[in-house]
Amino acid sequence: MKSFHCTCGQRVFFDNTVCAACRAQLGFDPVSLDMVSMVPNSGGGYVDGNGTVYNYCQNFFEHKVCNWLIPVKQTGPYCPGCERTQTIPSLDVPGNLLLWGRLEAAKRRLLYSLLSLGLPLAAADGKRKLNFQFLEDRRRNPAVAESFISTGHMDGTITINLDEADNVARQEARDEMLELYRTLLGHFRHESGHFYLYALVWGRGGQDTFRQLFGDERADYATSLDTYYRNGPPGQWSVRYISAYASSHPYEDWAETFAHYLHIVDALETAESAGLITLPAGASRDWLGEWMELSINLNEMNRSLGIDDSYPFVLSDTVREKLNFIDRLVRPPIEPDAAGRN
Repeated sequence: MKSFHCTCGQRVFFDNTVCAACRAQLGFDPVSLDMVSMVPNSGGGYVDGNGTVYNYCQNFFEHKVCNWLIPVKQTGPYCPGCERTQTIPSLDVPGNLLLWGRLEAAKRRLLYSLLSLGLPLAAADGKRKLNFQFLEDRRRNPAVAESFISTGHMDGTITINLDEADNVARQEARDEMLELYRTLLGHFRHESGHFYLYALVWGRGGQDTFRQLFGDERADYATSLDTYYRNGPPGQWSVRYISAYASSHPYEDWAETFAHYLHIVDALETAESAGLITLPAGASRDWLGEWMELSINLNEMNRSLGIDDSYPFVLSDTVREKLNFIDRLVRPPIEPDAAGRN
């Protein structure tokens, strides 16, 4: 994520609502993808230095779980991010407001990445739109019907179990599943990958290349996952896959690799914005080489602080090929003009 600054010069952050230096109101504009410094407007809402009048999303006023802005002329009360949430957990249950807020925060970071990369939030044929539902099961709320909610994706809708926002429950699941990495943002990125398989590959006739890299997705999904959970990943899985779970089925291999693509691109943007690295522009960029160097340094920093590696993964040549395939879909190389310029 890029760095943001208040008009007073103070560095501010993606989730801020007030500048710590000048006390100006802050909000994120999903159109300009920038933080906006504002003061109360005499006619209602808030006005920035250019005279643009905004209102906060209704979820800011009601629950303090969103800082995205909408133009005052907009008729709907919710920002473009919150209006994609179809279902939220019961806020009458103690603790649910906190957990829901964490889910919304992770969702906004996902949406920032997708918007900054210019990725569509709906398939070209209009049949699927990226939406979200945050559900709880009877382990947390005895009043609901579902005994278990599975985090997943179906036809553009991403479902996240509220338990994933509980740090203790998520760590227990990570240990039980022997996972190297399990975060809220990681869930959102993985599940969005299932949506973009349809939007970027199936919708563009890329099945043949997909099958060469990830395998034949026509293998029975339920049987493949059952085999994975009974027997575990194949030996030497890291030669072909970014994670053990990626070996379970080509769909999951794509989703895991897509999630890591978003991890990497977002982290590189953050590092470049902070002045830690300088990325070459255009087709000559060695983004994976830059990431390997950065991730090694990040891991060493974590070890110096006595905490686990921030990126405990190995990128084999096969995994790099998959990541580069996704990069070409998301950021197509710029063709040179008649003079040979990019």
